[in-house]
Amino acid sequence: MTTTMPELDLDPFSDEVLRDPGDFHRAVLDAGPVVRVQQSEGFRLVAVGRYATVKSIIENPAMFLNSRGGGVLDLKYDESFREPGLLAENDPPGHTAIKTVMTSVIAPRNLRRMRDDFQTAADEIVDRLLDMRTFDAQTHFAEAYPLKVIPDAVMGVRQEGREHLLRYSKFLFESMGPRTPRAKRALAEMGDLEPTVSWVRDSCRRENVQPGSFGALIWDAVDRGELTDAQAPNLVRSLVGAGIDTTIHSLANTLYLLITNPDQWALLREQPARGKFAFDETLRHTSTVRQIIRTPAEDTDIEGIPVTEGQKIMLLPGAANRDPDRWGETADRFDITRDAGGHVALGRGIHQCVGAPIARMEADALLSAFARRVRSVEFADTPRPMLNNFLRGFDTLQVTITPA
Repeated sequence: MTTTMPELDLDPFSDEVLRDPGDFHRAVLDAGPVVRVQQSEGFRLVAVGRYATVKSIIENPAMFLNSRGGGVLDLKYDESFREPGLLAENDPPGHTAIKTVMTSVIAPRNLRRMRDDFQTAADEIVDRLLDMRTFDAQTHFAEAYPLKVIPDAVMGVRQEGREHLLRYSKFLFESMGPRTPRAKRALAEMGDLEPTVSWVRDSCRRENVQPGSFGALIWDAVDRGELTDAQAPNLVRSLVGAGIDTTIHSLANTLYLLITNPDQWALLREQPARGKFAFDETLRHTSTVRQIIRTPAEDTDIEGIPVTEGQKIMLLPGAANRDPDRWGETADRFDITRDAGGHVALGRGIHQCVGAPIARMEADALLSAFARRVRSVEFADTPRPMLNNFLRGFDTLQVTITPA
């Protein structure tokens, strides 16, 4: 018996949904395991929000492919806006060897030797914030810290031209979603992107990465015969997408949730070591990545509902991570004592975000330092949500702090 796919007259890329996707997520959860949503700029999209279904698709990379694009374009037929990533847009068996190299690069032993530098940078950021007292946390808290530690310790890129990193990340994520009128305006407002793309490309070359950085360790894998000269720059470049915008907006989302949940801020102040748990609970509660895209390798079904080969499947981490069937009656509550393990904000299985350990170490260092040295934090102005087809965060987040 064929089961009919439910349809929702909702556009996941409308300004209303981008500002607050909560109602959209609940509608998808209620409608069924897989739901057809309003077409956007000519793309046929279906959405999956239920935790168990999202998890089953993510953990079946042979049927639901990454190699056909992490965005709305089908890379089997469409030309990508940039060279496809060897991690994010690759499937086994090719993906396996690449993932092995990156896992060895971002290994606990390599993270441990960077911990002191991460903590020093966090303390310096908090010093500046305490001098300012009132500031835009999006810029001076959430952006300032990753833009210090990621280029230095992780990518190992040169100092000159680092302003291109944010422009490049914005270009990536605006380009992955449908070219809605809003996205087209955002890309047009960025102007000529060739200098930015060229700077990133040049920064990934062997001669331009700093010794001891993750970027240098990737090039060391070339010397061992584990990667080719052509593959290494692609992987160094992947550290931009994996480590800049997603971490920035996750940090801002965490601070927003701590302000709007003063009992959780009080708990973090009492137990600053819970910084990493506050960050993971934020990823669960307010997933920074709006959708994870998979493409069926052949005609198949999702819980009895047929989907066709090539159909772009939008997996909604924000819905899955609030699914009461997985998280219970408190699914909508922000609780830094919760065991948030198992959330799908960073993917799962072989395609789980390889940069997750870096982001968690960043968050642990910064949030713990902030909680130890700041007594109170409150909004200085109304936060302004960011409208982006792929990421959830803020344009501005004005706050005022008082020292501990």
